[in-house]
Amino acid sequence: MMATIFSTLARRWLPAVGLLLMLLCGQARADGCTVAQSDIVFPTVSSISSTDVYASANFKVTCTWTSFVAGLLFPNATVCLYLGAGSNSSTTVTAPRQLASGAKAVNYNIYTDASYSAAKIWGGWAGTSTSANLITFNLTKTGGVGSLVQDVNLFGKLNADSTLSSLNVGPDDLVASSNFGAGSVLMRYMFFLTGLGDCTLGTSVSMPFKVSANVINDCNINVGSLVFPNSNLLSSAVRTTSSMSIQCSKNTAYRIVFSGSANGGSMSARKLKNTGTAELVSYQISNTLDGPSLGDGNGGTVLLSGTGDGGVASQTVYGIVPPQTTPSPGDYKDTITATVSF
Repeated sequence: MMATIFSTLARRWLPAVGLLLMLLCGQARADGCTVAQSDIVFPTVSSISSTDVYASANFKVTCTWTSFVAGLLFPNATVCLYLGAGSNSSTTVTAPRQLASGAKAVNYNIYTDASYSAAKIWGGWAGTSTSANLITFNLTKTGGVGSLVQDVNLFGKLNADSTLSSLNVGPDDLVASSNFGAGSVLMRYMFFLTGLGDCTLGTSVSMPFKVSANVINDCNINVGSLVFPNSNLLSSAVRTTSSMSIQCSKNTAYRIVFSGSANGGSMSARKLKNTGTAELVSYQISNTLDGPSLGDGNGGTVLLSGTGDGGVASQTVYGIVPPQTTPSPGDYKDTITATVSF
């Protein structure tokens, strides 16, 4: 009798359990995670920059539970974000990665925080040097249906290194880039009851994006102040020197023009002016000892020119106050502007 009752109950419950399992499995498949990604765009980069250049981006991952029952039985979602090399980089060496325009490349990487440490390079892609650096997190839903959103903040750093400074940008600026697509970026997720899910068993979602930087030709110039020594008489020449540095992108032709005097003198007849009496003292500057005046190449002046190699070139600037009538004592000053064109 008892066996008969148990058999009858089992037969009644088995269809109900089977139906519940089918409903739960079907509902679990309806749940899902999506990602809203964005491109990473560096600000304009000088090829002779001495400081690294930074950019950032925000990816948003949204996981949605579509039924109350599934939310109770599968309240956890584990999400994994994998990043490989991207285009224009080595398929295995991802520290650093490269942005490129044709054969011209610069080094950069994408990090998961602003420490920019090697351990924080985003990776996780099998076979790469950053395969251990997976982005993974768990979202836990309470209260049945609804969605949870996880912000994934990413930090890009483009290296101001010898690769950048030796880059032959050419006559025009170039856009260096790297694309991440089906073979180099992926999101996987899995819903489960407790603990952490195994992303390798989860659902895959594509999340393509692009990293780019506009790299420009550039020149920097710096000229130190010329300070003449104190002099009681100007019956003989008074001399001094300063230094000038010029740095231009590789294979970039440049010209340096020195202005005339701010005190009314021309490029070949500059004047120092007494700050108290307005008296004038003649002087000149040159790129050689007692040589012709620096200027724009006209009227007997010298125009400095050259071609950059990405490094810093130095030039001595010579100053001379020739013999002349000695004016009143005081501070005599002038301002000259050096302009580099490229």
